[in-house]
Amino acid sequence: MTRKQAREIMMQLLFELEAGDEMNIETLEAKCDERISGKEQERARTILRAILTNLDSIDESINRCSRSWKTSRMPKVDLAILRLAIGESRYADDVTAAVVVSESINLARKFSTDQSAPFIHGVLGTILKDEQ
Repeated sequence: MTRKQAREIMMQLLFELEAGDEMNIETLEAKCDERISGKEQERARTILRAILTNLDSIDESINRCSRSWKTSRMPKVDLAILRLAIGESRYADDVTAAVVVSESINLARKFSTDQSAPFIHGVLGTILKDEQ
């Protein structure tokens, strides 16, 4: 399994978490283990665990840097993409900010609306700039 494939699954799991509002860390890790294989499995579990553990901080960053939409009103796919991107940038040592932004834009183009890619790019750019 490639990192790109694992990233797509991680985004989908975060979407499921938000849509179902019932998953916890254990359930998320079990679903991760079912869907992600190979060397990406442990990396995905680590990132997803960190995202859930630090969800309030991640959402606070999104809300601070999003001019038009707060997390409570944001499309769930866009929110999942942003959470994953921030989680990867903060809690994975093996990925650059440029890759995080690029991959997030690709996920938005594949799974969301035409307006999502520029929105995600703007929010992520602001967050990553603030954190550097």
